[in-house]
Amino acid sequence: MNAYEKIGRKLQQAREEVGLSQEELAKKIGCTQASLSNYELGKRRLYLADLQRIGQIMGKPIAYFLEDAEGEAPVREDLKSLLKDPYIREILLAIRDLNSAQRKSVLDFILWQKSGAR
Repeated sequence: MNAYEKIGRKLQQAREEVGLSQEELAKKIGCTQASLSNYELGKRRLYLADLQRIGQIMGKPIAYFLEDAEGEAPVREDLKSLLKDPYIREILLAIRDLNSAQRKSVLDFILWQKSGAR
């Protein structure tokens, strides 16, 4: 099971714990029921800012979604330390207001910066 599937499984578990249908939660987070289903199946990637917003809606901390049943993070261990960086937090908060194409452009820019291109 990959990291996205583990996060999706936790998302479904949290949704069921609060008694929401996929359609109800999708409406609250501003996506379609089909998109939410793909998130829960791990077929579609959730951005951390979106995951944080979903957690707020359901009363769950973001760490809830990043840990598997044994309490181990399915994503890179240094994620928690990254989230301590104020620039990373600001980027995540800003990016949640962008659409998918805009997020892709941001990612492309970051990868370009990382490659050393100037």
